Amino acid sequence: MADLILVRRMSGSWHQALASFISKSEKAQRKVAVGTWQHAMLRDNVKALQIASVLMSTETDDTDRFTANQLDDALRALASMINRAEEAQAKFSPGTSHHTLQRNRLDALRLAEAQTKRALNDRRRPNKASSEPPARATV
Repeated sequence: MADLILVRRMSGSWHQALASFISKSEKAQRKVAVGTWQHAMLRDNVKALQIASVLMSTETDDTDRFTANQLDDALRALASMINRAEEAQAKFSPGTSHHTLQRNRLDALRLAEAQTKRALNDRRRPNKASSEPPARATV
């Protein structure tokens, strides 16, 4: 039910928030030296955001597109981003552009996290029959 309320509140702006977050993360990643923990973190964040974006925009119930490991990694990165966004939002006064930006990011990240959890639960459901292993998606 909370997901439904969040979807209504977001009213399509989740796509814009995620697209902006992906773009800014990719830009930041280009400025960080390869091999550093910052570069690895940004790489993982971008992958998680891209997976979530695909899951949230897919019209069908195509949860086999990503492996359970990819979804687990995405959930870990999303949880970390949510935690950092909550900490950042607490530093800004309500009504400021910074606070609003963090609120919009948090809404999109929470929705992305819920959708990723749903996809992971679908993958782990034992009654889901499949004659072939799913193709590994690259993001």
